[in-house]
Amino acid sequence: MNKLGSKLALTISISIIFLFALSMLTNYFLLPQYYRYQIRKELQAVVHELETTNPTPNLDEFIHDLEEKYNVSIVYETILDNEDDLNWRLREKLAKKKINLNRFWITKDTLQKVKEGQNQYVLYDQGKLKSSFSTSLIEKDNLIMVVGVSIVHFREAAEVINTFMIYTFGFAISILLFLVWIWSRKITNPLKVLTDISQDISRLDFKKVNIQTNDEIEELADSINKMSDELKKAHDDLKRKNQNLKRFMSDITHELKTPLALMKAYSVGIQDGLDDGTYLQTIVRQIDNVSSLIDELLAFSRVEREELKKKDFHLISLVHSCLEKHQIEIQLKQLDLDIQTEIHPSIRVYADPSKIEKVVNNLVSNAIKYTAGPTIQVRFEEANDDVLFTIENKTNLPDSTDIARIWEPFYVGEFSRNKDKSGTGLGLAIVQSILQRHQIKYGVKLVDGTIRFTIYFPKALETT
Repeated sequence: MNKLGSKLALTISISIIFLFALSMLTNYFLLPQYYRYQIRKELQAVVHELETTNPTPNLDEFIHDLEEKYNVSIVYETILDNEDDLNWRLREKLAKKKINLNRFWITKDTLQKVKEGQNQYVLYDQGKLKSSFSTSLIEKDNLIMVVGVSIVHFREAAEVINTFMIYTFGFAISILLFLVWIWSRKITNPLKVLTDISQDISRLDFKKVNIQTNDEIEELADSINKMSDELKKAHDDLKRKNQNLKRFMSDITHELKTPLALMKAYSVGIQDGLDDGTYLQTIVRQIDNVSSLIDELLAFSRVEREELKKKDFHLISLVHSCLEKHQIEIQLKQLDLDIQTEIHPSIRVYADPSKIEKVVNNLVSNAIKYTAGPTIQVRFEEANDDVLFTIENKTNLPDSTDIARIWEPFYVGEFSRNKDKSGTGLGLAIVQSILQRHQIKYGVKLVDGTIRFTIYFPKALETT
């Protein structure tokens, strides 16, 4: 038997043994007293009816009715001064009712108390007959009445009952152990399977189990299956992020090493008197590139820590302000802006304007840098309680690209590997982080060579 089965068998067996012992002690010590108490209570009920009823002259008929009702024997006799005669007459009357007693005698003291109106309860042990005669003695109209009932000795009966219970208990324990063994196997077998699955999961082998028991064990199995799925997703995601991190570190190393190498080379050139007037400008430009890269890394690290300062503001004005900052880049690349506004200019949204400005700047910069066409489209639309902001442009990305990965930190698409378009891959990661902190719905789609970013800004309360 397994550990759980052994514990169940031991616990249940101890409980049954305790109850069995308690039952035996109760049968032997308390049951006789309780039985006598009930008999005495019944005799008191008969006595009460005798005392409160005046059946004369139909006393015998009344007594017969009481005997039938309470299953007792009632005899009476005129109180005599000679207690011997009184006792013999009462014994003869009891004998006529087929009650033959070895021991029955009303003593002088008892008789005197009855004459004084004190009801007496007397138990006469019949010795070898293994029974007793329980009586209540009362006085009524100068008659002494004996209300009695024969009761068996419970000690011997209790011993027989207890002996029978011992045999029954032994048989019951045998059956119980067998049933516990079967029941425990039904419980422990699924638990053993769950234990094995848990150990596999701990070794990063994310398996699932099919258990159908229609109880809490099945619910536990379902929970473990869900946990296995979630851990597998988290593990795969972590592996992917680690790979991206390694690639990111490689890119960052390259991005830092290249300008540092150039700065060193040009500095040596200056020392050697080879400067043609452009060396210092080149060094300053490389320092600016390194500073820009460091600023972006710092911005990405701060975005999760800074407190949001939400308030109402005009989204259209903020977007136009961001576009103005990129006018030179737009003109240099000879791009056209197609701005479609389908909302009232006074509509405001509720968010942190400085963070949303960072979002718009990154999206516009991304569109300018990677567009494969001459036009960048920007649209404002109403969508129930939100303002839908869309920015899209043509791209060289194939439609089979896993576009969802574009949000990942440290992810840089293969399309940005040339020198003119290189980046850290943090711009869109910063966008995602800001929008998630705002709990704003956002998305990206790649359809027919067009990449489209969408953001649902919540309207300010007074404009909804």
